Amino acid sequence: MSNDDSHTLNIAYLGPEASFSHQAAIEVFSPSTNTLHPLPSFSAIFSAIQISTHDFAVIPIENSTNGSVVQVLDLLSQCGLDSSAQFPDIEVVAEYYLPVHHCLFVAQNSDSSSKEIRTIYTHPQVWGQCNRYLSAHFPPNQVERIDVGSTSAAAQLVSRETNGSNAAIASKLAGQRHNLVRLAENIEDEPGSNTTRFFVVRNRNSKHARTTGLEQYLSSRTGQSQRYKSLITFTIPHTKPGALADALAVFKQYHFNLTSIDTRPSRKRNWQYVFFVECEEADNGGTRGIHGEEGNLQRLLADLQRFTESLQHLGRFQDQLQREDGIQSKT
Repeated sequence: MSNDDSHTLNIAYLGPEASFSHQAAIEVFSPSTNTLHPLPSFSAIFSAIQISTHDFAVIPIENSTNGSVVQVLDLLSQCGLDSSAQFPDIEVVAEYYLPVHHCLFVAQNSDSSSKEIRTIYTHPQVWGQCNRYLSAHFPPNQVERIDVGSTSAAAQLVSRETNGSNAAIASKLAGQRHNLVRLAENIEDEPGSNTTRFFVVRNRNSKHARTTGLEQYLSSRTGQSQRYKSLITFTIPHTKPGALADALAVFKQYHFNLTSIDTRPSRKRNWQYVFFVECEEADNGGTRGIHGEEGNLQRLLADLQRFTESLQHLGRFQDQLQREDGIQSKT
């Protein structure tokens, strides 16, 4: 993405370099016109956006195989225009779907074949994503599996090895960055189906983050068919029978389709939960404009507040899934 002013954007992502988060950041924000910064943790990313040392951040929110990234959900529960929020100025402005493909790598100077591999390094989530391939070629009773912090860290570790018995499962980008030899590619269980969804977040008060044309950029990729999602978090009075049903009924009343529901402990009191709801407005065969949709959203939020203990609207952004898969949501 290019800027529409002279300001070079600072983009944060979960490091190290050559991770899938890095790849997503590259695809959303061109490194030729922006500066991409690897940060060591999700909490460091949220802090950097809150104090505006970075303009945007690209963070993984869920994987089609392994589900939600709970660390990110916990941080998002601390966002919103609330006096007690740790990150009150952070909002979600876009989503991005990155197809995930895993490769098996060995070091350039190892002269190793797959038959000689005795140890494989990768991120813990990858084992489940590549279970069929690993079970067929590297059963756990013959090959040791060692967890590392990221797939790019696995690639970096193997690049330093010389004994020829170690391998890494990582992305093509990581293999190229660390000059590795690729023994196999697309080893995930269902090639083409393993996808990670990322959120793009910003500080709502940042001048540069508000004038970059990100929405226009994504609009051009989506085409004429545009739907908008909203991310809403809320808590309910758990002792009141039907409290959750009452809250969810509001979405149907205002013709919003629930595309995702998740929960996390509130950490404010035991057995209280934060509900994360993503929703999009139903087309209903009409051509409602963006301002009309926003007005309907505000009415929904006002009504929803009657059935919740706390309520935060964390962002409104274009639905990119219909561009990727041609999916049209229906109520």
